[in-house]
Amino acid sequence: MNREQLIADLAPFNDIGDNAVKATEQLNKITAKLTRDGRLLKLVLDQTTGKVQCTWGTNPTRSFASLSAALASEIFANLRRWADSQRDLLKRELPGASDLLPISAVTHDFVEIQSIEKVDDLLGSGSRSSDAAEILLIDGPAGIGKTSLIEQLALMRADGYRTAAKPLILHVKSRGRVLSNLLDLMAFSLQTIRSQITYDQIPILAKHGLVAIAIDGFDELADPNGYEMAWAQLGDLVTSIRGNGTLILAGRDTFIGRSRLLEDVPSLRDSVDIVNSLTLKSPAPDQAKNWLRKHQWVDTNFEIPSIAVLLEANSFALRPVFLRILSELVKPKELKDKHERYLTPLLVGQMIEREAGLFGKPVQAVMTKSEREDFLLEFLCEVARQMADSQTEALEAAEIAWIGEASLQPKIPPEVVTLIKNRASVIAFFVNDERPGFKRFMHSYLLSYFVAIVSIRAIFNGDVPKFVRRNLFGSEFLNVFSDVAAEAAVSQPEQFREFWDRASSMPMSYSSADRGLRNIGALVLAALPSTQTDSQIDLREFSIDDALIKGSCPTAKITNCEISQLDIRGADLTEISWENSSIDSVLADDFVRVSPSFPVPKKISQAEGQEIIGSEAVNAWLDAHGRDANSTNAGKLASEALRSKSIYALLIRAARLRQYWLREDNDDFQASKIVNDIDWPKLSRILKEHDYLKVEVRQASGKASKFFHIKHRERILAEDRADTDLKSLFDDISSA
Repeated sequence: MNREQLIADLAPFNDIGDNAVKATEQLNKITAKLTRDGRLLKLVLDQTTGKVQCTWGTNPTRSFASLSAALASEIFANLRRWADSQRDLLKRELPGASDLLPISAVTHDFVEIQSIEKVDDLLGSGSRSSDAAEILLIDGPAGIGKTSLIEQLALMRADGYRTAAKPLILHVKSRGRVLSNLLDLMAFSLQTIRSQITYDQIPILAKHGLVAIAIDGFDELADPNGYEMAWAQLGDLVTSIRGNGTLILAGRDTFIGRSRLLEDVPSLRDSVDIVNSLTLKSPAPDQAKNWLRKHQWVDTNFEIPSIAVLLEANSFALRPVFLRILSELVKPKELKDKHERYLTPLLVGQMIEREAGLFGKPVQAVMTKSEREDFLLEFLCEVARQMADSQTEALEAAEIAWIGEASLQPKIPPEVVTLIKNRASVIAFFVNDERPGFKRFMHSYLLSYFVAIVSIRAIFNGDVPKFVRRNLFGSEFLNVFSDVAAEAAVSQPEQFREFWDRASSMPMSYSSADRGLRNIGALVLAALPSTQTDSQIDLREFSIDDALIKGSCPTAKITNCEISQLDIRGADLTEISWENSSIDSVLADDFVRVSPSFPVPKKISQAEGQEIIGSEAVNAWLDAHGRDANSTNAGKLASEALRSKSIYALLIRAARLRQYWLREDNDDFQASKIVNDIDWPKLSRILKEHDYLKVEVRQASGKASKFFHIKHRERILAEDRADTDLKSLFDDISSA
């Protein structure tokens, strides 16, 4: 270390308003002087041995093995105090070890990770040069446990700091804000743990391997023009921590990828810096059941049909956020005889129904059960809208109480209004924020759910909310919105139809120079699979950042559209005609099917970081996924004779449906296309014989209805030649 480097490292620790750090160099020793907490601090660094001596005020001179050890001491950062404070805070806030959900993850080089200790071992495990940086990417969909993983890592390191002294973790959260400055977010995180360290000291501590910086929700840190500022600030941070610095970046799997990071952050050097990635997966069904058993669930609960389908392999309900809701806020008996199409409306509906019964007799005397439930939905939507408009994930409890009052009907007596206001901020949907007196939704997924409802309602009413005009919609929100739109298309068809008509025609009338039209375009594509219209679906003149399409799309034409990134995993786009449109990047899987006119992207990203780049490779992939029939069907289980049958086409359409349950006699147009098909009686009989279909007859709307749940959908779509059970099913379908 030379004189200039030492001055730069010590400068953030010098008292504000005092003279700059002064340093002299003589006989392989650098002597630096600065003012620290009002006292003169003299530091002598031996350039040969790296040892440091510090004389602070009138205190005796202390010796340290290195500058890093000195910076960790109470003279500078006092990291022992940090560790104690962080440990006490996290132990108070986090669940105990017995309450933790199992970890299931895989690294970019396909190493399975099953414990928090193994994740901890990934950090600092590789050798690196003296001017390198280390980055660990943690990705996965919403509710998979990214934030919980970082919190547990931070607790583990804080708890063991006095014996192991591994780098402490500063947990920096995006908190729903549009990015202004990463250092601002660091400052808030330091305040949370009551640290006396300042934000500008963090890069120095990271550089010396004393602190690891974990940026949680990095994909949400966007400015009004996209992600350029986020990437630029990340590049600056990487440069400032070179040496022994470590960054942890957590975000959705559709945004952060190892290759994209190396591509979009020029300061990263592929051959020098260490970039590892960890993809979180849902627990296996047996793991989830074992965990639920620790929370008073019994084996008979798992035999309830509506619960059994939720806990199948690859189910949405296996994500930690939903398992916690099931264990803490929903009783198994409440789900009996529930055959809802989608998971989130089912669980949210049960939570609202439960909360509606907890207001007490004075409230129940003036508001019916239905009125209380309607109030709660309206109230939660308004809280979510206020958070989204304010670009925050938390509000003061007093503000939430005010929103509760504003959401009530005028006829409610004042004394009852007071009771409801007092209860508003303590309902089960909210938890305490790190800031005293603030509340947030128990998970950002629920915030997105209610914001999605607000989006449809607002555009239906001809309003473009502030959050639509200002924020940048990412895939996590669009994923939630897609399910909300699918449910709205069935439960509130007139509202959804008006929303669709207004949103899809917006390019012809929207003139504001903000993000509104880009975000509305993303909502339109997310809602496209749920749309049913007698007229031609013609989408044109949209320019979109992140877009997502789930499920099977109706016949549509997309003209003059530009999309930066399109997530089409599991989607069937064979009925979409594209004209004069472009897509920069596509996220896909083997279940995707595209049409011949699908735009050729620059890059296709698949699961676990695999990427297809280059015109020849990209075109070959598109040919094998719908653009060319021979390439698409090559190596698949179904024979040409079977593919020509209408019953096979019905099977594939049914396997692509996103609903958990299909009701035989309802007005769900997606389900009706399946259960009213002439081949369905024959196909359903064969599927049931092979245990690919669960059939339930339950009371619904005053009469007995038949419900169908299609099992093993991914196996059906994969058509693996080695799948003997599927081959037997296909043989029977072929001969039917």
